[in-house]
Amino acid sequence: MPGRISGAHGQVMADKTGGATTVAIANLNKWDLDLATDKIEVTAFGDTNKVFVQGLPAFAGNVGGFWASDEVTIFQIALGTVACALKLLPSSLEATVFFSGKAWLDANVGVDAKGAVTVGGKFVAAGPWTMAP
Repeated sequence: MPGRISGAHGQVMADKTGGATTVAIANLNKWDLDLATDKIEVTAFGDTNKVFVQGLPAFAGNVGGFWASDEVTIFQIALGTVACALKLLPSSLEATVFFSGKAWLDANVGVDAKGAVTVGGKFVAAGPWTMAP
């Protein structure tokens, strides 16, 4: 049974056309995925406290890394009009374990005189997401 792993081999893959052929986006070094679900209040007369039922997961998150003028995929996706196919791997060494689905991706650039130029983005689900396996 695999144990804890390093994030050093994490990977963000995308297909800017929304198709199934994802490729790694170079120079990224972090991603996170929020699987929070809606909590819907269903409190009724006579309940002794508030009562909730669980709704759907949101599937949203962030990606980040470093600027390179020859890697513009994140900006092409953000400026495009098609939801991309996104695939997030905790480790490329265990490539059968990943989260994937269609996403709307926004992008940003950060410039700091005392640091590296960075890129990043926020994404939200644009269709069904899954976890493999």
